Amino acid sequence: MKKLLFALLIIASSAALPAQSWTPMAAGLLPDNVVIFSISAVSDQIVWAVASKEYYQAPIPASVMPIILRTSDGGQTWVVKPVEAAFSTISFQIVAEDSLTAWITTQDYNTGPGRSLYKTTDGGEVWVKKHNNTSTGVALNQFPDGQHWLAHNRQSISRSANDGGNWTNGTAAGYQSDEFQILNSGANMSSTVGDTLWNGTSAGRIIRFTDYGASSEFFNTGFGSTSIILSVAFQDHLNGLLYYTGDFGLSKVAKTTDGGATWTNLSQQPGVGRWNIIAVPGAPGSYALATNYNFAAGKIALTKDFGATWTVENLNQSVNAISFASPSSGWAGGGRLMSSAAPALFKYVGAPLVGTEVAEETLAGVTVSPNPVSDVLRFDIEGIAANEPVVVTLCDLSGRQLIRQTVFEKQLNVGQLPSGIYLLKLETSEGWATRKIVRE
Repeated sequence: MKKLLFALLIIASSAALPAQSWTPMAAGLLPDNVVIFSISAVSDQIVWAVASKEYYQAPIPASVMPIILRTSDGGQTWVVKPVEAAFSTISFQIVAEDSLTAWITTQDYNTGPGRSLYKTTDGGEVWVKKHNNTSTGVALNQFPDGQHWLAHNRQSISRSANDGGNWTNGTAAGYQSDEFQILNSGANMSSTVGDTLWNGTSAGRIIRFTDYGASSEFFNTGFGSTSIILSVAFQDHLNGLLYYTGDFGLSKVAKTTDGGATWTNLSQQPGVGRWNIIAVPGAPGSYALATNYNFAAGKIALTKDFGATWTVENLNQSVNAISFASPSSGWAGGGRLMSSAAPALFKYVGAPLVGTEVAEETLAGVTVSPNPVSDVLRFDIEGIAANEPVVVTLCDLSGRQLIRQTVFEKQLNVGQLPSGIYLLKLETSEGWATRKIVRE
């Protein structure tokens, strides 16, 4: 098949900053009339994104295929490649594992090659179809343990427990006949913490998957059955934000402090817009919001206090999708690119988002030893079984995330870290707790 684009390794744009905290990147690398649907920031240096033409019904021409962008040097240079194996499809989501490995979902609206998951292990040169099912055309999430995956589309789900090596298809019970997910941005429609995933629906409900997708339950948000939840983000098992639209043009951001069981509208809203939400890792209480691609004058909203106050910046261009790898490294998509010269992405260059926890710690009986520690840090949590998963996050005092992983042995090796003071956060299905530790 004739290529849409050749691989490009191009110096990033040096255009003037449209706002204080965000700078345009990757200008002129994509054709016009595509949308950045998803961003996956692996680290401060490694970022992937996927762009597609706007098709919301069949047929999708054979000449149309997803386009990926990748940087391994923080945006100084970019590789841009069409996913030729996925012709006649568009992609709503990309999930990257490292500088060479990434996955995309593909959607054909039932008239082409099928809804599939594609994987690359060579930086985007070659993509291989790994799974084909009705579940694989919308949302894809990798859990923090790095092994479990969940692809989900309404009732249809596919699960993997060996990093996508094998997939098992199943059904999520409880969806209503006319209830579905809404895609402003695939990466921002759902959120994972530990073994738990949350996703909003078109009927004003939240579905919460637990045990890596083996179990699920629905919660009514209280905003009405005609409300549409477009994006949801959780920072731990209890605290999260969502954005929804309701009757009479109502649209608001709401929060939960009990894992999604109940929700309340924020007293101070970030402003007008259809928002995609991400929880900033390593900065408790910090969330970032980007308007979706239907707004010509895109905006970014930041909170450091769980939505009590907001800072809003206008980027003067359509934006879509948002991803943070750390409190100092964030990316927003270029949204609907009306010109091939437009920047495909915006990079956060503001001060690190050192947030403030608002909710009270809910884990009791937490012990951490030895402290100071030289190599292996051990911890115990009252009432938590020995083999129950614990999400462990370790940050330095500036809020920069250094370690985030799921452990089962109730211990963490910190021997590779330099001497200093760090903030340890432990999260389970029962809540969270933080402790300061000293690395000798």
